[in-house]
Amino acid sequence: MRAPIVLCLLAAPLFIAGTGQAHAQNEEPSEDVRELQEPAGEAVDLELANPDVTEEEPTEPEEDSAEEGEDKETFGDRFRRGDLFGWFDAQARFFPQEAGNPLGIPQSNNYWFNGSMAWEPGFFMNVTDYMNFELILFGRVDQHDRNRTHGDIREAFFELFFNEWTLGFGIHKVFWGVTESRHLVDIINQADLVEDFDPQIKLGQAMVTTSYTHDKAGIFSLYVMSWARPLVFPGPLGRPTLPIPVDNDMRVYDSPWNAGQIDLAFRWSHAWGGFDWGLSYFFGTAREPQLFPTMNSAGLPVLQPFYELIHQGGLDAQYTVEGWLLKAEAIVLTGQGPTFGAVTGGFEYTFYQVSGSIVDIGLILEYNYDGRDNNTFIIFENDFFTGMRLSLSDVGSTEFLVGSFIDAKDGSVLISAEASRRFGENWKILLEGVGYIPQRGNVLQFFRNDAMITVDVEFHY
Repeated sequence: MRAPIVLCLLAAPLFIAGTGQAHAQNEEPSEDVRELQEPAGEAVDLELANPDVTEEEPTEPEEDSAEEGEDKETFGDRFRRGDLFGWFDAQARFFPQEAGNPLGIPQSNNYWFNGSMAWEPGFFMNVTDYMNFELILFGRVDQHDRNRTHGDIREAFFELFFNEWTLGFGIHKVFWGVTESRHLVDIINQADLVEDFDPQIKLGQAMVTTSYTHDKAGIFSLYVMSWARPLVFPGPLGRPTLPIPVDNDMRVYDSPWNAGQIDLAFRWSHAWGGFDWGLSYFFGTAREPQLFPTMNSAGLPVLQPFYELIHQGGLDAQYTVEGWLLKAEAIVLTGQGPTFGAVTGGFEYTFYQVSGSIVDIGLILEYNYDGRDNNTFIIFENDFFTGMRLSLSDVGSTEFLVGSFIDAKDGSVLISAEASRRFGENWKILLEGVGYIPQRGNVLQFFRNDAMITVDVEFHY
């Protein structure tokens, strides 16, 4: 009997609510009642329109998790997305004159043509959001000079980023300097002298480096290096080359660890008010050895390289105002005989869009002084450099550069001219000419017959 009574008690409120609703429908609802009724109606509509809402809710996290799985990259994904780049080079060198023998030693490099081929492949990868990796290799095969047939790891470098800090380790190239004719402060990497008789082409150097960047104070960089690379000169069959070959197998080091000496370098750089400043310090194995004449095991005259431990302090500065670039580099070096200083400084002024054309013309004047009095191989110890740069803002990025070193003491001249132009998307041609007008007693006398014309055809990818 209790069950019917309970049912009646439950049904009574429903009956009363239904009766009230019927009376309310026969009357005009007030504004307050209408406002209360409308949200209730919407809630009912939503509830009726989504009867399976409790069944769909568990499926939404599954869709999100699927999307997260698709966005997550693996190491293989980043490796496949890495950037392959590089270039191939076919080079021809022409020598209008026969090779000379200023010391009366018969020369074995008396040829008028030298051909070679080179390849520099590279790979860049974003390993993680905070780490990059770059690999650049280089190799050249030369027709005559076995010293110029060589390979090198230009870069094999990991770099990590932590807000203002960076950390790098591996084989790396670091460039310091601002002047056009000579980079006195650029001491981290060894020059690849067999590639070109221009010390601005560098070999890779093993190092660990870190730097801190501050918006107002500048960039502070520290380098720890080892296994300094020896300076390799062109061999007896190379042109141009020294009249007495340098025997790298006989090289001697000042350090008891030989090439394994730990080298340290520090640099502060900052840009402020049109000025770009750099202060640097280096301690370690000299990159430019002293050369001493001796005899090898076969009884032939050779030059023996000696690599001292040196301290070098450096300053580089550049001021930019309108079309002017004022530049200077200076060093003080101890460890190779008496302490000495060297300085390079001057200016470059550019005329932009001459007479409304696409031509930019830059005029360059710099002075080189080197106070060392030892057996290092220094050509420009008291010389002026004058040059003109011509750039065309055309599709091929055509550029010309003509320059000459003039010895302030005896008037000896080294003149060079370069031109380059791109063709299509991948091809580039470079032309270069070098000539010598030496006076008696000048070191350029050794190269007076080595005037050279070089043609390079490069394919970039």
